[in-house]
Amino acid sequence: MRKLALGLILAIGVALFPAGARAEADTVSDEATFVAKINDLRAGQGLPALQVNANLVAKARGWAATMAAASRIWHSTLSDGITADWQKLGENVGMGGSVDGLHNAFVASPHHYENLVDPAFTQVGIGIVMNGSTMFVAEEFMQLMPAVAPVKAVLPAPTTTTTAPKPPAPKPAAPRPVTVAAKPPVVPSTTTTTAAPPAAPPAAAPAVTPAPADPPRTPSDLLVSVLERLRDFDS
Repeated sequence: MRKLALGLILAIGVALFPAGARAEADTVSDEATFVAKINDLRAGQGLPALQVNANLVAKARGWAATMAAASRIWHSTLSDGITADWQKLGENVGMGGSVDGLHNAFVASPHHYENLVDPAFTQVGIGIVMNGSTMFVAEEFMQLMPAVAPVKAVLPAPTTTTTAPKPPAPKPAAPRPVTVAAKPPVVPSTTTTTAAPPAAPPAAAPAVTPAPADPPRTPSDLLVSVLERLRDFDS
């Protein structure tokens, strides 16, 4: 990813020298006060606090000493002295008589304020060097490069093949009961055919013994007389 060093940062000089100002400040305590004020400002904007970074502190103190030695302020080459793997850098520099005066001047300057509340920054380092009663301060801001997870060597899968146990054979289905329709009762036919008994052979005609013929009868004399009369009558 491309690294970005902010270049639109204004140096600010605050010539405030209150009476009784300390000739030598407790610079470590003042540096901590700057950090606390910056984080209070960020908290008011719903931003996470900056973490003090030793590399940035070393860079800020070195640059504050350079400015104090020259009795003037200007920007450093932002990447000089930065050994961390950075993605974005920023810097505020100033000179003045107190922590409060310089911090308020940074907040009032749009470009310095942008560094103070930049949500990308996560690291800060403050360096203070006194020149007489004048405080020279450098504020260094940094966003680190995202950590890259190490690539783990992937071993080839073992060639051993594990065969899943075969599922038990399904039990044969219980035979379904076979229903046999009952045969309807056989009803005998109401017509009964009976073979006629063989006809009896015709009975032999009974032997008839003819009755003995009556012997011829001789007509009586009276009958003859009557028959003669009738014949005579008819003729």
